[in-house]
Amino acid sequence: MLLTHPRSSRIELLKSVQVLVVDNDQDSRVLYHALLKGCGANVVSCDSIKEALTVFDWLSPQILLCEMRFLGESIETLVTKLHDMERKGGQYIPAIAITTLITDGLAQILNTGFEGFLLKPIDLDELVCMMRHLVRTRKTKLFAYSPIETKLRAKRATKTHVPGALTSSTHPVENYND
Repeated sequence: MLLTHPRSSRIELLKSVQVLVVDNDQDSRVLYHALLKGCGANVVSCDSIKEALTVFDWLSPQILLCEMRFLGESIETLVTKLHDMERKGGQYIPAIAITTLITDGLAQILNTGFEGFLLKPIDLDELVCMMRHLVRTRKTKLFAYSPIETKLRAKRATKTHVPGALTSSTHPVENYND
């Protein structure tokens, strides 16, 4: 596990990476902020899409970590702004979605343009590895199962008393280590 490594090795994992975290849950924001800061990243956290849009005026993140569901706000607005920044600046900015429900959210994740997703409760090591991989490779790649695999895993998840959601332990993990 990455988080069990000594602090000196963890701080290099995301050293100087500019991360924008957008989540309406304060506990999640604080957790992601502390984790990513501990891995060497420069982190800016926002509690709404509206706030994140104003942050884009002065910050050009290298990666976006964003909750999928916001009451009264559209995630598409944020992703559109991100893609506009990419076109203007010529730099690809990968985005990772954090969500609690995959059944109705997978189509939205795929259509919105996120390169990866994690299901709450997330595996923190998996988050850091995915971010590190996306920042290093700067390639568009979606880390998701096919629709058939997703349905099978959803059925398994409901059998383990997680109704309507998959845990990050059932989410695919590619080999992020270089």
